[in-house]
Amino acid sequence: MPVPQAALRRAAGALRGRVVVEPDAGVRHDDGREEEQTGGEREAPCEPVEDPGHQRLSYQSLCRRSRRRAGAGSSSARRKIGSPSRSPPWRRAARPVQDCAPMPYDDLLGRVVTLPIRRFGPPGAFLSPDPGDLRPNAPVLLLPGGEVPDGAQEGDELEVFVHLDSEDRPIATARRPKVALGEVAFLEVTDVARFGAFVDWGLPKELLVPHAEQTRELRVGQRHPVGLIVDRTGRLAGTMRVSEMLRDKGEFDLDEWVDGEAWRNEPGLGLFVILERRFVGLVPADEPHALARGEAARFRVTSVLSDGKVELSLRGHAHEELESDAQTILARLARPGAPRVGDRSSPDEIRAIFGLSKKAFKRAVGRLLKQRAVAVDGEGFLVPHRR
Repeated sequence: MPVPQAALRRAAGALRGRVVVEPDAGVRHDDGREEEQTGGEREAPCEPVEDPGHQRLSYQSLCRRSRRRAGAGSSSARRKIGSPSRSPPWRRAARPVQDCAPMPYDDLLGRVVTLPIRRFGPPGAFLSPDPGDLRPNAPVLLLPGGEVPDGAQEGDELEVFVHLDSEDRPIATARRPKVALGEVAFLEVTDVARFGAFVDWGLPKELLVPHAEQTRELRVGQRHPVGLIVDRTGRLAGTMRVSEMLRDKGEFDLDEWVDGEAWRNEPGLGLFVILERRFVGLVPADEPHALARGEAARFRVTSVLSDGKVELSLRGHAHEELESDAQTILARLARPGAPRVGDRSSPDEIRAIFGLSKKAFKRAVGRLLKQRAVAVDGEGFLVPHRR
């Protein structure tokens, strides 16, 4: 007796571990459950299911399969969803118009957030992405048991970072990465593979910088500025294309001290600095410094321009630095083989010897002369005063 086509479709779907959708019928699951499906295009549900090998499929992979079945991968759809004008700089492509309902984790991925504990289980604490959703089957995020604070109770709020586990499932961690979504920091390359390079970002699972997001060849041990983005597959990834991620308009106050990392030197302009992993500031070219690329330091905001851009200094106010500068000069002049410097020395020479601008040098020398700590010899050079 011929086998009905509907039965063949159900059998094929079971072998693939998928939901079977029949025309003009409800949705039939592998375990026999049925759901009504009204007219229109038939869609597979988005909740994770088990495949025949008992490997749990992630939400992202199910949505990708469903989009392929629905034809959402056409070139016209890709052009529509890949519009750069709609995507923030840390998201490589806007999320497609999915046949899957958006999950509550999308806005949390890559961010440090505070979430309440919904319940406990053998794996750890389950956190609620939406505290207002009180349904028994409401989505939750797992915080592994080894990271749950001692004495934690249901309802307690915990500050966690949300990322994806090895199976692309959202998971929380109490560890703090070196960068969060949209941030940029210098990270060290730990391994290089044919599909990209891995960098240490402070979590056990290292961050991948795909070849498409690299601006130069990477080698183990190097440190480069890397930004955290969401790639086109919905995963967290690193990128070296950080200029578009950094803003030059920050809400900084005059004389505020800000943490930053030396980024790049531009002749005639100065040193560009990555401030608080999100902004860019400038140490003018006439401001001496000895910072290496990627070196962290604290910078003082010396000027806030009308367009919001900031100029920086490694030094405090002149009156705060005066005594320290004077002692630096005096100690250098007192050593054997002291340099021959004076009022006619060039700014470059002063900077190379003392690490000071010519202006700061002259202020400090004036104090030393007033204190009779130094004198000027017959050739116009500074010498320690002989008492």
